[in-house]
Amino acid sequence: MRPVTIVRWGVPLAIIAAGFYLVGRSAEGVAEAIIAAGICVIVANVLLRVGFSDARDRDREEEARRFFDEHGHWPDEPPPPPSS
Repeated sequence: MRPVTIVRWGVPLAIIAAGFYLVGRSAEGVAEAIIAAGICVIVANVLLRVGFSDARDRDREEEARRFFDEHGHWPDEPPPPPSS
């Protein structure tokens, strides 16, 4: 398992597990707050992943536009026939 996966999913799940462990053992609301914090970490991770994937899409589009400017056709299209 990669370290990124451990940080992305293991840490928030550990926080949530700690919250469930504290249910009934701690002051009122503490366990629920810890569970909510773990869920917030997961949501933040998901939002960051979506944001970074959008940036990759923009980079690919920019690269395709540069290719079009240089070659006169899009990268996924065949080159136009030579003009006589």
